[in-house]
Parts: sequence; C-alpha cells; structure tokens
Amino acid sequence: MRCSWYARRSAIAGLLAVIVWSALAAVTWAEESSAAPAINTGDNAWLLTSSALVLMMTGPGLALFYSGLVRKKNVLGVMAQCIFLMGLMTVVWALWGYTLAFGGGGAWIGNLDYLLMDGVQARFVDGQSE
Repeated sequence: MRCSWYARRSAIAGLLAVIVWSALAAVTWAEESSAAPAINTGDNAWLLTSSALVLMMTGPGLALFYSGLVRKKNVLGVMAQCIFLMGLMTVVWALWGYTLAFGGGGAWIGNLDYLLMDGVQARFVDGQSE
C-alpha cells in the first residue's frame, strides 16, 4: 500500500515541528538553568501526590490484570508477586534509579552522583536552603 502525498507531507511537517520544538526547548532550558535552584513547595507536594496515586493504582491494577490471565488456583500467588515486585521496584528506584534520572552530566542519562541517595537531602543554613 502506497502512502499518499498528503500523508508524507504531514509526516514530514510533524517531524520538522518536533525538531524545531526540541531545539527551542533546549535553548530555553539552557537559559533557565543559569538561575540558582530554589525549593518549591508546590512542586514537592505534586510529586508526592502523583507518586502516591501511581503507587495506589499499581498494586490493584497490575494484580487484577495479571490475575485475569491465570487460572483460579494461581490468582493469590500472582497478586502476591505483583505486590512484592512493586515494593522491590520502589527500592530499586530509590537506590539506583534516582541517580540515573536526576544525576548531572549526560543529556539522556545521569551519572552516579546520588547513588544510594547520597547527597539528596537539602541542607538549611539560617533558615535558607543551600
């Protein structure tokens, strides 16, 4: 099946839009990164809220989904495995995932600056964060 001229033109226009958007975002990010970081309570509250919602959704959602794929006698075992793996992934994220996501350095993957949550806690001097 051949693509029409309109479909090819739309794909090229979409690809061009993504490239331009990425370039503009990189320039904007470079300009904003020169400012000193500040702790924002709204950002922290949203991060905790969204993390709690995902955690509450993951356990029952995955357990019920995978339980529907097995026979009745294996449902309890599959649910227990889902809950165990959810806890294990939380620990893996805290120990290694955080530093690969938020450690400085690379464009796509971070470095090991925060391995095992080393240096993550904010320090306060005279009521102001450093």
